[in-house]
Amino acid sequence: MGIFSRKNKNGDRSVNLSFVDGIEGYGKGLAVELSINTEKECLTIKSRVVKKPEVNLKFEQITGINVISEKDIIEKSKSTVGRAAVGGVLLGPLGAIVGGMSGIGNKQKSKTHYYMVINYMSKDREVKVLSFEIVGASLHWSSFVEELRSKINAETLENEEVYL
Repeated sequence: MGIFSRKNKNGDRSVNLSFVDGIEGYGKGLAVELSINTEKECLTIKSRVVKKPEVNLKFEQITGINVISEKDIIEKSKSTVGRAAVGGVLLGPLGAIVGGMSGIGNKQKSKTHYYMVINYMSKDREVKVLSFEIVGASLHWSSFVEELRSKINAETLENEEVYL
């Protein structure tokens, strides 16, 4: 299967993400592949570049999956020298002063980061969290989330009593 495919070599749906937090030994920013292993009935997490141990999480352990966003506001300084030079060329000395003055201050630009957060029940019956950043190489992540939700909901309803 190719790099842009929805499925990995085993034919399981997969997505490439950047690891953020939740697995000991995995560093922040590590490129990982998450795949839905239907044969073993688990979510498989493996490093794509660095050799790290593969991590498996049974569908029945997963309590929820969600995608959240975080907005960063990036401030950039405006170029006063560049604006003064352009103003001076176009309108002379007065243009240079006005052009330079228009460059005083900061320009704000916002950037949104998206994260995939998976909640699960550990062996010690504690609720734990795995978090991954959705990056440019994270193609087909929305269909991955939908399929994983269907797997964990199906497993939960089959194995446990439901109280409303």
